[in-house]
Amino acid sequence: MDIWQLIENDHANIAQLIHETPNALNGPGVVRSRERLLGDLIDELDRHGAALAASLFPPLRRDPRTARLVDELAHEHTAYMRDLRALARRGGGTSGWLNRFEDVTYAVDQCLHRHVHELAPAARERLSADAVERAGHAYVRAKIEALRRRGDGLLAGADLVGAGAAAGAAIAAVAGLALLAWRLAARSRHAPESSSGNRYGRPSSRSGIGRGQSLSDRAADAAPGQRRESEDPWARQERLLDEAIEETFPASDPIAPKRITR
Repeated sequence: MDIWQLIENDHANIAQLIHETPNALNGPGVVRSRERLLGDLIDELDRHGAALAASLFPPLRRDPRTARLVDELAHEHTAYMRDLRALARRGGGTSGWLNRFEDVTYAVDQCLHRHVHELAPAARERLSADAVERAGHAYVRAKIEALRRRGDGLLAGADLVGAGAAAGAAIAAVAGLALLAWRLAARSRHAPESSSGNRYGRPSSRSGIGRGQSLSDRAADAAPGQRRESEDPWARQERLLDEAIEETFPASDPIAPKRITR
């Protein structure tokens, strides 16, 4: 999973929260209330913005051809985050709330559209493979730090049961991202030795795997579930990471029955 897939996953999480929030119920006893989902959307956008600010924005801001684009996207992010927080303070049951939510999330959609159709193509064109790899590391590190801060803040809250569940989900997401960070680092370390491998720099056969195999073996053996003797450890890591990301979507939500608001 590279930085482009990470961005795509974040966009999918954000789009899902935008879709679900207007249809949610309100009230103090509703687990996935409109207010809660809006809070999750704000958190998800915060993490996404922090990850971009730590990864793609710095090298593109140094390039005169893309500096203005980065500044515009940063300004748009600041504007819609301000509006979303103002909307959260109003409460989901107030008059005109849904119309205002639609207006603000339209601005979010427009900004994410620019990420896909302007930011990513500019980065692909102007950044070297090494720079993209470094950006991927920075993206993951920024998200891990944001999730850690959220977990610490929730555990310090008054509602220990709800906070504990949400913080646990955040910690699980940190663990998945930490695995991804380790895998990215391992990939970059062993890429020069894997010229005959695939795009991840993995060996193309299971015989003569090389120096990186012992690390991937240990990671695969330590992962949940029993590893089959014939199973490629790299493929096992890919599958387990994808499962971890899916199980923590959205990352800040506690485990709950699906679509309980419908």
